Parts: sequence; structure tokens; C-alpha cells
Amino acid sequence: MSKSVIHIFILLVVITACKTENKSEELSMNDKLSNNLNVFIDSCWNDQNVSELNELVSKNFVRMLNGIKVAGNENEMAAHMNVFFTGFPDLKIQYSDAHIEGNKIFMNWECTGSNTGVFGEMRATGKKVKIQGISHLYFTEEGKLYKEDVYYNELDLLQQLGYTLTSPVLE
Repeated sequence: MSKSVIHIFILLVVITACKTENKSEELSMNDKLSNNLNVFIDSCWNDQNVSELNELVSKNFVRMLNGIKVAGNENEMAAHMNVFFTGFPDLKIQYSDAHIEGNKIFMNWECTGSNTGVFGEMRATGKKVKIQGISHLYFTEEGKLYKEDVYYNELDLLQQLGYTLTSPVLE
């Protein structure tokens, strides 16, 4: 064999090895993000274990709810979650269609619960709710959640709780 054929063969082996290594890293990151998503939904939300946030979120974590910042760190996120846990002690979230792209997850979710406790400043209504929404989660290179954008129809939630809108007075 000539030296050029050997060099080409070695180059092909190196390129193939690099591609395999990158795929392996991508799979392990996807596995890590998938695992972190499951911990976030199952442990933090469904089991109402906010102490799990410590291992899951970064120091500068931000949660945006319909474009409004509702948490700027782990402690604010725990307090935000506790508002929902107090208002809906049986709150459960299920997600579907979770797609991982790089260090981001896009997912559709459904939340159910019964309003048997104070929700923010609103008295318990005893009504059951079922709402759908989407979340866009952003992760650091280490797999820590640093931002979540959540979108859902707040009016639908309030109407399911029995609240109504009144027409504005136009003069």
C-alpha cells in the first residue's frame, strides 16, 4: 500500500471516531436533559418536593409565565410553586411531545387539580381544573435548568374556577 492510501485510511478512521464520540456526547446530554425533565415534573411538581430544585436549577434560574417574570432564583421558584400547591393540593402535571434540541426542551403539558386551598389571594372554589400549556426549558452545558418560559391560557383557568369577565363601561 502506498503512503497516501494509508494516510487516507487513517484520516477516515479518525473522522469516524470523532463522529461517533460526538454522537455519544449528544446522546448522554439528551439522556441527562430527559432525566432532569422527569425530576422537574415528577419530583418537584407532582411530588411537591421543592428541595429537588437545589440540584436541578442554576443559581440564576428565571421562570417566565406568559411573558411575566415570576421567579428569579431557586427560592422564588419554590415560593411560586408553593402558591400552586396551596391552591391545588392534588395538582398533577403530565407532559407529552417533549422535544430536545441541543440544550433546550420544548414540551406540551396538561395540568389538573382541585382548588381546595387559597390560590394567591383567591379563596378556594372547590372546582376542578384542567389546563394545557407549553414550556420551553433552557439548560446549561452541565444540564442545569436556567430558564423556563411557560405559556397557558390564564383566562381559561380562571373561568374553570368560576370567575367571569365583565364588559367594560364605555361612555
